[in-house]
Amino acid sequence: MNVTPKCSDKDERLRRKQAVAGLLNGCPHGPKNPAMCPLNSVRKRRPSTRMKWLASLNDEEIEFIVSYHGVCLKWQNAGCP
Repeated sequence: MNVTPKCSDKDERLRRKQAVAGLLNGCPHGPKNPAMCPLNSVRKRRPSTRMKWLASLNDEEIEFIVSYHGVCLKWQNAGCP
């Protein structure tokens, strides 16, 4: 019987923050940086400034960004603009 260990809340927060760090490097759907994306202006900043911005986010802001990108990716995969 395989049992997957449960992540602690701390591990989950770290995983989500790492996901946002990856999203700061660029849009996961392609080379564009859509104007409606909440990370549009942040992606234009220097990497060190992006990391300071990321460090300033609270859990709700991190969750919003992760959720937003999940929905956006589903829309893009469905062929929506």
